[in-house]
Amino acid sequence: MRRFLLVNPWIEDFAAFDFWGKPVGLLRIAGALMDADAEVHLLDLLDRNHPWLEHRTQTDEWGRGKYSAEEIEKPRVIDWVPRRFRRYGLPREILHEKLPELPDVDAVLVTSAMTYWYTGVTETIKVLRARYPDVPIILGGIYATLLSEHSRLTSGADHVLPGSYTSIRLALESILGLKLPDETGPPAWNLYPHLDYAVLNISTGCPFSCTYCASNRLEPCFSPRDIPEILAEISSICALGLNRFAFYDDALLFHPGFTNLLKEIIDKELKLELHTPNGLHVSRIDRDRALLMRRAGFGSLYLSLETADQSLLTSTGAKLSVTDFTKAVSALKDAGFPSDSLHAYVLFGLPGQSEDSVRRTLDNALSNGVKPHLAEFSPVHGTIEFERAGLSPDTDPLLCNNIAWSHRPELKPSLERLREYLKEYH
Repeated sequence: MRRFLLVNPWIEDFAAFDFWGKPVGLLRIAGALMDADAEVHLLDLLDRNHPWLEHRTQTDEWGRGKYSAEEIEKPRVIDWVPRRFRRYGLPREILHEKLPELPDVDAVLVTSAMTYWYTGVTETIKVLRARYPDVPIILGGIYATLLSEHSRLTSGADHVLPGSYTSIRLALESILGLKLPDETGPPAWNLYPHLDYAVLNISTGCPFSCTYCASNRLEPCFSPRDIPEILAEISSICALGLNRFAFYDDALLFHPGFTNLLKEIIDKELKLELHTPNGLHVSRIDRDRALLMRRAGFGSLYLSLETADQSLLTSTGAKLSVTDFTKAVSALKDAGFPSDSLHAYVLFGLPGQSEDSVRRTLDNALSNGVKPHLAEFSPVHGTIEFERAGLSPDTDPLLCNNIAWSHRPELKPSLERLREYLKEYH
């Protein structure tokens, strides 16, 4: 039997928080490998409940919490940012101590997320190489897809496979030496000894083409999953003793069967606790849907407000209007959602965006009794906003870090004033 190690790497950044984050794509590949009769081991360096941890960080009422963190030297290209730089996840000393306990494997598969987290990927692969000098290390995920050439030159992986499972399956089969299923099944959540939550995707891709988002480069088509398949996945996770789920769809409310899914959850009395860390499209929330979402168990909702500036809405994709936002909030409150469960993302730092525009958007959220959160813009390679920002394709991804971007001299004073403005309401 062939044996594989699947790895979720460290994050290296100025800030990071476990905001219902799990490597779902990696877990789906784990499930596919198990379906192919392989033995699979998981090393999630961001697992706050990892059995190797001597001290675990506090978990809040919704299953979230801070990662363990160690301060490290800032990369030279961003050493001007007046913030401490840290490695988040399992302490390096513990990993080195436990490396000999990792099983011998035929290959190591590493995932990746934000492009500006690439130093964490590189450092993880470097440590793994010491344990597996003669074993192929394969890198996939978001960074590997959006910046495949950069990751080939920088990561230290033997193979970089950009794209989704469907597009990399044949290459994986060739490297791993086994036949894989055509499509992945449910994520292998049973690889975790303890979970505070699970992550759900009821669709892939997004029907929109927002100028600041790379979703269409990761998944070119919007593909809703079948409701029976989703319900079976939910039931299998509930069988593990878990009822807290976070939806990470790019366009959750555009699933044509979303209302039916809610009704099924209610009719089956599944007693779920549901959250939406990705911003919801407020144009798809009316009174009836709000009532169903409340009854189905939604505990917190993060709404896309983004900007109240109509010119920016038009230039970036215009997937909402301020009127849509007000109507959605009213419907949600009428359905029984308390104000402290409603949150709104407000973009800051878009090319051409003024401080006054951001302030007016914050005022709109506050006037509707919704807690606004400044979502600091991060330029993503290959997007229209990346080009509008005047960046070149060879720009170091670290310079696209949202904190580094918002701390540039032309933006930092505005950010500080807006944060002080928000403090008056908290």
